Amino acid sequence: MGVTKRMEWSTYTPDGLELHVRRDFTLWVARCGNGEEFRSELLDVALAEAIHSEHDVAGHIRGADYGAWTRAQADAIERDFIGGSV
Repeated sequence: MGVTKRMEWSTYTPDGLELHVRRDFTLWVARCGNGEEFRSELLDVALAEAIHSEHDVAGHIRGADYGAWTRAQADAIERDFIGGSV
C-alpha cells in the first residue's frame, strides 16, 4: 500500500484573490480569499464553489471567463498531482 500524500497549491484569481487548493485523501479542498472551504471529489467543482462563494468575486473583472480559467487551473493542478504522485 502506498503512502498517502497531502499536496497543496495556491494561486490568485483574475480578481486578485488568493485561491488555496489541497488534496486531502480522496477529496479536493478549495478556499478563495477569506471564504469557507469547499470539498469535492471533482477538483473543478471545489474550485468553482469556492470562487463563487466569495462575495468579492460577484462582480468579476470585465472580460474574465471564470469557467475557462477554473478549468485551466484544474487541469494544471491535476497534471501536477498525477506527476507528483509516482
